[in-house]
Amino acid sequence: MLFYCMGLRLVYGQEIRTFNIESFILAVNENNRQIKIAEKEKSFIREGVNEARAAYLPQANIQSTYQRNFNDQDMYMEFYDFTKMDKETGDIPITLQKFDVGFKNDFQANFLLEQNILSLRSIYQIRASRIHSKIGELEYEKKTDDIICNAKKMFLQSVLMEYVYLLNQISEQNALDNYKAAQNKFENRLISEMDLLQAKIRWENEIPKTQQARRNYFILLNNLKVVAGAAPSDSIVVKHDFSVKDYSAKTTAMNDVFENREDYQMLAKNIELQKMLLKKEKSEYLPDLKAKFGYSYLCNSDKWKFDENTNKPFYAGVTLTIPIFSGGYRKAQVNKAAIQYDISTQQEKDARQNIVIEVKNLEMKLREEAAIIKSAQSTVETAEKGYKLAQKNTETGLISQLDLRRYSEDQKRAQLNLYYAIYNYECSLIDYKKATGK
Repeated sequence: MLFYCMGLRLVYGQEIRTFNIESFILAVNENNRQIKIAEKEKSFIREGVNEARAAYLPQANIQSTYQRNFNDQDMYMEFYDFTKMDKETGDIPITLQKFDVGFKNDFQANFLLEQNILSLRSIYQIRASRIHSKIGELEYEKKTDDIICNAKKMFLQSVLMEYVYLLNQISEQNALDNYKAAQNKFENRLISEMDLLQAKIRWENEIPKTQQARRNYFILLNNLKVVAGAAPSDSIVVKHDFSVKDYSAKTTAMNDVFENREDYQMLAKNIELQKMLLKKEKSEYLPDLKAKFGYSYLCNSDKWKFDENTNKPFYAGVTLTIPIFSGGYRKAQVNKAAIQYDISTQQEKDARQNIVIEVKNLEMKLREEAAIIKSAQSTVETAEKGYKLAQKNTETGLISQLDLRRYSEDQKRAQLNLYYAIYNYECSLIDYKKATGK
């Protein structure tokens, strides 16, 4: 496969990237787009703390208004007209008089500073946002771990599929050699035409198997490019040692599992969050106290001047809001928050039980697959002994080269079965480490 990739680079200028499982996971951590999206989501949730904190910090705003008046603004008022006073009776008539009270230009600027002095709902909201931010960090870690675990399995599967592809190539070649040998025997009238046709059918049946194995292998390599963030034109070579190691059963203390698993810690933090939100809803029954300070600058002028007819009021005050009746809305919100809190506690208990069962099942699975590896290893040793004996018998002429090829193929299939067993164990071990928070 390495020579194939080198040929692609010479012909098409493709980049060859060789990965073992450690370097592949490093590339996934650096380049995987889903991890980058999860990191952005974590930052998005973290901004909720600043958003909640802003509700308790001073709020300052400046507002300005300019207005141009295109006609006169008159005011009508009734006044005593002393010029028409009756000299005999002394009565003074009341007449309606008009006054020009408007200006061509009106300008107003306001500065307002507001501050929450006492608002328990804002305090609880800040605390809840901090807990939610911690949940976001745990969710990011969980998503990253999920991506890494799936990437490891995908890498191991591609290594296994490479072995399957190579074995199918060998099987196809052996079937072709057997067919050619059958042709020679048929020409020498040593076998019947039926035997020749059967040999041809066996060879032709191996061809689609090899093509399918090749397709599966290269599909997995393309999937690795996506996970590792490699360019589609790059060629990937995977390397991994499927040799027998210390494949033994595993055990873990459950207390460590609960402390290390992000999904369980998320549920525990969610209980804290729902409890804080319940307190926040209950605080809606309590009064709020706000303070404000303002300054305004007003001026009116028929010319473009800002220093005529000015008015500069300063003011300060406090606002006390006491909830009395909301039609049952606040009570409904408290009841809903209490229900959410109860749900979160039940979810935590359910998850705790499921985690214990999951870990125990994986421990049992690892024990079974460790036993399968030992059995497969014994089969490989037996197949190797049989192949060595077949080599000696071939040298002495007791069996033919075709029989030797069959022994060789049996040896390779036994080795592949061992690789399958090791692959299953390593995938289960990845699941086990994930389940135990390691």
